[in-house]
Amino acid sequence: MGQAAESVTPPQTAEEILGRFACALPYGVVLLHDGRVRWANPTLLELAGRAQVAEIDGARFADLFADAGQGLPDRSRTRSVECALRRPTGAERRVICQLVWPDFAPGSDAWSVEDVTPLRALERELLRTSQELHRSNREVASLREELRAERDGREELLSVVSHELRTPVTVIGGYSRLLLAGDAGPVTDEQRRFLLESAKSCQRLNEFIQRLIAASREKQGGEVLELGSHPLEPVIEAVEELLLPLVAERDSRILIRIDPAAAHARFDPLRVEQILTNLVSNAIQHGGPKATIEISTRALPTPVGGRRFVEICIEDDGPGVAPEHRERIFQPWVQVSAGGRAGGLGLGLAICRRLVEAHGGAISLGERPGGGCRFAFSLPAADAARHVSER
Repeated sequence: MGQAAESVTPPQTAEEILGRFACALPYGVVLLHDGRVRWANPTLLELAGRAQVAEIDGARFADLFADAGQGLPDRSRTRSVECALRRPTGAERRVICQLVWPDFAPGSDAWSVEDVTPLRALERELLRTSQELHRSNREVASLREELRAERDGREELLSVVSHELRTPVTVIGGYSRLLLAGDAGPVTDEQRRFLLESAKSCQRLNEFIQRLIAASREKQGGEVLELGSHPLEPVIEAVEELLLPLVAERDSRILIRIDPAAAHARFDPLRVEQILTNLVSNAIQHGGPKATIEISTRALPTPVGGRRFVEICIEDDGPGVAPEHRERIFQPWVQVSAGGRAGGLGLGLAICRRLVEAHGGAISLGERPGGGCRFAFSLPAADAARHVSER
């Protein structure tokens, strides 16, 4: 027969059984006699920063602690008490002491000591985080109120400006009509052409002011579009003709390239003319003298949401816009200096984005190959069958 396994001698007394059980507990256990320490389990020694029981043997149990606001351990009190267990290094552990077995022998008591230091640290961190969150919420509420007041102020400003613009536009348009009628004497053909363009511009501006006033009265600020399938070239050429004085003044030129596959789209002509006027006039102004501005169209190869789109692109050979500003530049009231030049209220590109998105398209700013800006916006493609019927 093989050698018998070595047997483990079981504890013989109740004290040994209780001692082994106490040593296995996750919290401190200490036995007192007449209020002085006689035995402690390893967990209590670790909490107290002691290597062996002899270091605290015979010490008054209450002397191991400092009052943390609830007093010190006292056998006359049946409830637990939270206090600070002092270590030889001067550090303290926050603990909860509880008399668990009074008079288990004549003059002897058993106490449990639970370490709650991590819990109290977590509570302090939660309190700090809660206070910071409360402070942040107050700041957010304050910022929200500031934004609301600022928005209301801007809406009021737009409404006032719109109303104030109507009178001079009406006057300018009226004088143009009088001159065209010959009331102030005959006009040459070239003068008539100039007056007709001025009258057209006054009409466009008057229509824009009408819509701006209507939009300023709407809380939602939604755009009302008169959508239809239209050719793009007449709208682009109208913008080119409108901006000819500015082009001539800066000795610049505009090149137009219409892709036959992207010659029509579904849009509001007045609104797209407004978009193009903003983008092309910006390109002329920031492109500098003798600038070349290219306006082109192309069919986007990939449908978006099951719909086909046409892209209109405006490119210039100016200084361009730094990458970190290319998205921010579309925000209202934001101005980014290009080549040291900045002007206006910073609303033009924000209006362009709103109008493009109202059509269901998107607008972006990139870099033109060789330098300069490349503004591109998309419009829903028109029905091809309708183009055939229009011819």
